[in-house]
Amino acid sequence: MPTNAEKESGRLDPRVVRTRKLLREAFLLLLKEKPYDRITIADITQHATVNRKTFYLHYETKDHLLQSVTDDILDDLFGEASEAQLGDLSIDEQQAYIAGRIFTYVKKHQTFFEVMFERKAMTDFVQYMKRYFARFYEEKFANLDESRLPVQKDVIASYIGSAYVGVIHGWLNDGMRQTPEEMTRQMILLNLQGPIQTVKNSH
Repeated sequence: MPTNAEKESGRLDPRVVRTRKLLREAFLLLLKEKPYDRITIADITQHATVNRKTFYLHYETKDHLLQSVTDDILDDLFGEASEAQLGDLSIDEQQAYIAGRIFTYVKKHQTFFEVMFERKAMTDFVQYMKRYFARFYEEKFANLDESRLPVQKDVIASYIGSAYVGVIHGWLNDGMRQTPEEMTRQMILLNLQGPIQTVKNSH
């Protein structure tokens, strides 16, 4: 993760970016090959073709690297989805845009999400991702008048977040047979109608 000095300057040295990319790619590759607790820093540096000292210039521990990779991926995921704030979009259009970006991004980073959901490198990843979704939607709903809603805003945000994470997890378990576009269509229908209403409509 960037240091304070790097944040203030607004940019990272290209060599730093390259080295961290090598370490993270090596780390994700190793996570596919064996359990997290069996991966050593020596394994990571060997795969990344950097020395141990270089690793510690960027990350304090293996756990620090895992946390950094996870935060970067999720920040990037929701950063892309947040672009739906641009332009004069209706609520339905925003939701379609957000869902499309989310499923496309998960497909693009399939390896990471498979590892995190199935290998359980981070034991609370599912809850961690749900919290990212909830915060994202709480920000989206910040300007809504809660007195005019039948349910509290934070409950709505939590519900949507849990639904997304569950659907993404199921999609991964199913081998991602559906396209991101098809997953977006199904998610939008669920968000618009709710799961029970969707079932009722089929009768």
